[in-house]
Amino acid sequence: MTNNSKDYLRAAAAGASPVGLVILLYERLITDLTRAVAAMEKGDMETRVAQINHAFLILGQLEGSLDSRQAPEAARTQALFYSVARAKILEAHIKSNRQMLEEQIVLFNDVRAAWEQVDPARNAKAPLPPLLPSEATNESDEELTVLDASA
Repeated sequence: MTNNSKDYLRAAAAGASPVGLVILLYERLITDLTRAVAAMEKGDMETRVAQINHAFLILGQLEGSLDSRQAPEAARTQALFYSVARAKILEAHIKSNRQMLEEQIVLFNDVRAAWEQVDPARNAKAPLPPLLPSEATNESDEELTVLDASA
């Protein structure tokens, strides 16, 4: 990830509401999975593994931010969603199944769009389109960071 990209993410996270942080995590998760698909198409196992591992870190962050005291049913539903998504991503990785990863991208885009409805302070954006293979190159990430959504 370039320094400009890191600076942008830090600035976006610093000014974001708790819901805005969740949205940023979903955006990064979608980006990671899109890059994993592109790496899968190229046969680039190293990038694919790195992107999927980072997606798992983000799923863990999202799961860790669930508050079962305030909304137990919603937290239970989201936890189940994350668990199933993690299993599907792992299965797609093991089977080298691009379509399964793309299905998860669509689902995460839908959920991200729903979170946008919850945060009126954030300008609604259209769902992120999948990156084209030429855009989904390995950026030689020195570090893969996860934003703190538990704020």
